[in-house]
Amino acid sequence: MTSPSSDFFPVRAAGNPGKGITFEIAFCNDEREWTESLDLPALLRDALLARGHAADLARDGWVVLPDGLWLLPQILSFSMAEDASLRTSTTIEVAHADLLPRGIFEYQHSYGESTEGALTRGFDLWAQVDLVVFQDALGSELAHCTSMRMNWQEGRERRVLFGPVAHHATKEDTEVEDEHPFCPCCLFTNSWEAFKPQIESDGLHAVRLYAARDADGEVQADCRVNGEDWAAGADALRAYVAQWPDRGFEFRKQYVVIQSPPET
Repeated sequence: MTSPSSDFFPVRAAGNPGKGITFEIAFCNDEREWTESLDLPALLRDALLARGHAADLARDGWVVLPDGLWLLPQILSFSMAEDASLRTSTTIEVAHADLLPRGIFEYQHSYGESTEGALTRGFDLWAQVDLVVFQDALGSELAHCTSMRMNWQEGRERRVLFGPVAHHATKEDTEVEDEHPFCPCCLFTNSWEAFKPQIESDGLHAVRLYAARDADGEVQADCRVNGEDWAAGADALRAYVAQWPDRGFEFRKQYVVIQSPPET
């Protein structure tokens, strides 16, 4: 799985709530009125090129990579905050002739001083945290992720790829007793039971893990499997967050892929 299939072209996922690959925004102030036109595939391509990924624009808004991954960015929503910064929400759909013939999607939420800046920031973070997991999922050698393998007596095998962890704590340097040790597998292994259906199946499942606790101790968690909310995962993450020591506001975010190992 190293080159694009010449006869493969993705079909858009029916459940993807994205609203289109381009959009326009009208602005006005005391001095003038103007319109911004945003081309999401071009912005995604440029963000990938800036990260050193070869990327080409294909038809119908798809961006294609040399390893055969097809990417479709779409706008979901945008708004202006009280400080005049822009907030954007998008989706990126990922497809591949062998790995993901039906495609899956995930959300990106971002902000910036301009709409283009917010979109680019979201795409850049996606390339750092999500894209690298799909790239490792294509082969047996891992360049970006750590992994865990599971084997059954009947010869069945599954593996879990742990993508990079985005982490922030306002009291990062605070010494606490019984500090929770953290490694790239912790979000998943501490919510293991919630993902038994995905582990015991044969398909590929991409899992978004987000866990946080605010400065007042309120626990938050978000979990999606292939872009769809997974309540059992969110419940398990909330139980895990409740065990964290007080570091003020703290969050951890990760993308994980559960799959059968590709043939070597």
